Amino acid sequence: MYNPFVPSFGNRPTRIVGREALVRSMLEGLKRPIGSRERCALVLGQRGMGKTALLLELAAHANEYGFIVARVSAGPSMLDDIIDAIQVEGGKLVSGTGTRLNNVSAGAFGFSVGLTFTKEVSESYGFRAKMSLLCDRLEASGTGVLVLIDEVQPNSDQMRQFAGTYQLLVGDGKNIAVVMAGLPSAISNVLNDEVLTFLNRAIRETLDVVSVGQVRAYYATTFKELGIAVTNDLLSRAAEVTRGFPYLLQLVGYYLVEYSGGESIDEEVFANAVESALMDLDHNVFDATLRPLSAGDIEFLCAMAPDGDVSTTAEVQRRFGGGKNRFQPYRARLIEAGVVCAPQRGVLEFTVPYLSEYLTRCYGNKT
Repeated sequence: MYNPFVPSFGNRPTRIVGREALVRSMLEGLKRPIGSRERCALVLGQRGMGKTALLLELAAHANEYGFIVARVSAGPSMLDDIIDAIQVEGGKLVSGTGTRLNNVSAGAFGFSVGLTFTKEVSESYGFRAKMSLLCDRLEASGTGVLVLIDEVQPNSDQMRQFAGTYQLLVGDGKNIAVVMAGLPSAISNVLNDEVLTFLNRAIRETLDVVSVGQVRAYYATTFKELGIAVTNDLLSRAAEVTRGFPYLLQLVGYYLVEYSGGESIDEEVFANAVESALMDLDHNVFDATLRPLSAGDIEFLCAMAPDGDVSTTAEVQRRFGGGKNRFQPYRARLIEAGVVCAPQRGVLEFTVPYLSEYLTRCYGNKT
């Protein structure tokens, strides 16, 4: 039976629930003049908030706005991957060999066929020159380049080289735009890199949980289309279990479809689906989120856990101990890492639902 829910990381969901307005806004930004702030965006979010899904959605619609897409992950081969992606995607629009003159095609300098570089360009030119040639060749076809970079990493020579090239290309009037996505801590460190400070002028979008009402509406529509019977009560309870967390939305939906056998959702199916979904959440999100944190960070989080999702700073500081001088550095570091946030003065909140339950279950009372 077809299951429209895709809870594995890196896949594009059937529908981006609760992010429709953001997707439209980012795509509309591509219509702005070259060099506009709206053409350079940073997307921040914890694991499971839908960063990769958002990039995939942008990639799926970029052609409608006159852009081909180079979607890559930050890493040691990122620059080569960007060039390769542009040549593959743009090559579908640009064809013809031209007249060969000393390894150069007449009317398309640097290219032998389509977007394939001549041997001379391939061996002698660097990333900036190749990007400039590709942008010019595509511009002749009325097409721009949208670079989507996932899993942004700080302290990366590849990131620095890309950023420097992007600024120069924009200054030269090339039709290029970029959206980068990553964990809050990684984006924060990138913004503090003196070579990348221009990114502080970029549009910044932080992905948070979505409305439970939107989740319920999506479930209702999807189960109806699949012919799966479910009561209004179980539909509401399923949506509430997700607490608006996009990854959990996919997990709960996936297991409800699987365990229903395509027929109906009853109390047993609901209980089994929720148990399986929360187990996957532990392994795939919380284990990875807490792994890079220090013992002191974990202790701080455990001081928040007894309150559920929201705590007062005074109560956390009392449980954590050591006074304000010990409390403040951990608070600042965990906010920067995106594990907690301070929605208002005197309040701290977990950014990912169910983290308080996970901490209590796995670490007990550490305060």
